Formats: sequence, C-alpha cells, structure tokens
Amino acid sequence: MSILFEPKNIGNLTLKNRFIRSSTAESMAGPNGEITPPMLEFYEALARGGAGCIFLGHGYVHNQGRSHPRMTGLHDDSLLAGLRGLADVIHGHDCKVFAQLNYAGSRVQEGYVEPVGPSAVANPFFDVTVRELRRQEIEEIIEAFGRAAARVREAGLDGVLIHGGHGYLVSFFLSPLTNLREDEWGGDLAGRARFLEEVYGAIRKAVGPDYPVAVKLGIKDDPEGGLTIEEGAEVAGRLAAKGMDAIEISGGLPSKEANALRKDILKRKQEAYFLPYAKAVRAKVGEMPLSLVGGLRSPEVMEEIINAGWTDYISMARPFICEPDLVLKISEGRGTSVSCTSCLACRAGFAKEGLRCRRDE
Repeated sequence: MSILFEPKNIGNLTLKNRFIRSSTAESMAGPNGEITPPMLEFYEALARGGAGCIFLGHGYVHNQGRSHPRMTGLHDDSLLAGLRGLADVIHGHDCKVFAQLNYAGSRVQEGYVEPVGPSAVANPFFDVTVRELRRQEIEEIIEAFGRAAARVREAGLDGVLIHGGHGYLVSFFLSPLTNLREDEWGGDLAGRARFLEEVYGAIRKAVGPDYPVAVKLGIKDDPEGGLTIEEGAEVAGRLAAKGMDAIEISGGLPSKEANALRKDILKRKQEAYFLPYAKAVRAKVGEMPLSLVGGLRSPEVMEEIINAGWTDYISMARPFICEPDLVLKISEGRGTSVSCTSCLACRAGFAKEGLRCRRDE
C-alpha cells in the first residue's frame, strides 16, 4: 500500500490517509457568517471524495476580523447549530474536519471593516494603510481566538487550525516589515512571535490539553526584508516546544510580484515549491506532524517527500476545487496526476460567489 493511504495521527486524532484539503475561502456563508445549504453540499462532496481531513475555509473569530461579507463566522454562539450540522455531514463519510481560525487585519475588502495591524504601515500587497492596534485590542483579539476555538470544539469538529500566513493579522505580527512595535508585541523575533504564541495559549486553555490544535504557518515572506526562512523555522520550533500538534507549511507576507498562489503548475519540477520551507522546519520540530501545501500534483512526488521525512501529510486546495474526488481517483489508479494546473480561474468569484472550478467557462 502506498504511504499516501497509511493512517497517521495529529495529536490523538487518527486520519485515515495523508491527504488534507487545505483551507480556501469558499465564499458561501450567510449574512452573519452562518453555514448555508450550498456549503453543506460543497463539503459533503469533498468528504465523500476520500480526503482524510478537511481544513475549512477561514472563519472570523471577531466581528472586526471579518475579511469579506461571505466569510464563515466563528464569533458567536448562534452559529453552533450550523457548525454541528456541517461536522455531521463530513463525519458521515469517515472524514475529519478542522475549523480555520482567522482575524483579517489588513486583508479586508475595501470599506468593509477597518484595516488594523501591529503597526501603522502599508500592506505591500493590498495598497492599504492599517491602523496600529492598541494593547487592549490585542488582548481582546487573543481572547476571541480562544472563545472561537471553544465553540468549534462544542460543535463537534475535530480540531482547530490557526491562520498564521498570507498577510493576515498573525503574519503581520511575525514580519519585521509590518511589525515595527517597540513594546512587548514587537522588536526581536521573540517579541514578534508573542502574539501567535499567546493566541495558541488562549486556544489551548479553552479546548484543553487533548484537543488537536494546528497552525498554518507562513515560513517566509515574499518581500525583501521580511520574515526569513530561518526565522520562520525558529517560530515553528517555538510552537512545537509549547505543544502545538501540527504545522501546515505555507508562505507568509505576499507581494505583488510573488505570492502563495503560484500559477500554471505544468511540470514536475514546479511542484512542492514550499519544500525548502518544510526542510528548514523539520530540523527544528523533530517528529512533530507537518503538512506541506504548494503545487503538489503527482502522487510520485507526494510519496517521495513523505518517505524522505520532510512532511507527513499532503495539503491541497485548488486541486480539490477541480476534483473533489481526487483522493479516490488516486487510490483507484485513475490517472497519473491531479488534473488542476493552477490556472487561477477559480479565484474569479472570490468573496462574491461560491467557490468553483471555472477553467472551462
């Protein structure tokens, strides 16, 4: 049997295979962030398609941390019933599910909520200048992450995933380009990592020692002068020492010239573009479970990097938009690679309408 279909644990949770549907905003939530029938259908297709675990599209933990109108909400107890129904649908197909907890910071739709961050700087990707958060606001946001995690556990989902990449609030705290604070929330790497570590601490306190908590961590910023790969790996090591259960390896602060959404993955040598990040992180975290995202398309490459010990799981987002049943396809030998080439057409309706593959439209 291929190692891709061997079970593996995140904390005390066993995943039936090594495939994780990585988070991507499905843009299907209701006006107050509630789960909708189209979301249930969308995620049931993914669960039925064979993935071992689904990381839901990002959910906002606080009203002021909402990135766009159709973003899933995790900020209020009124959302519990919908989350329970979603968990039941996914569990009905022997699939696990994590909710991704996020606070937008500066990655907000223009005029929707106020862009904020650790310092009053311009977001190099979105052409907005953010307001500097006050200490009291930072503490309030940290507490909101903890309360949201408690809701997720109460709703019966299997774990939580902190969004720590892609230019959202956590990665703004981590980056020396966007965190210019001179108090305890900035300065050296320990100061810049404090926000993420405090978020993890609040979540762990809220859910207890045995509930799986993972982080999607931006290991390196794209803009020059940002978070380095060495610093990102050091942050991973700090989190591992504090008891984080798993890390999904991704990119940090994006730029207009380069960002995490690489286009046109057409050749094997273009796959696994974040693999150097995983290698740096592995040296710092030992046997802690890692999942690698970033252009993975052929089963042979997936097997190679797992067998080499660089990752334990394979995370994919856009391929699952194109083929919800791609895990079954791989297990049955139907085709030699994932058909998604990262044309990015699926992004055309981001934050406006439901996520779908549009390559043939």
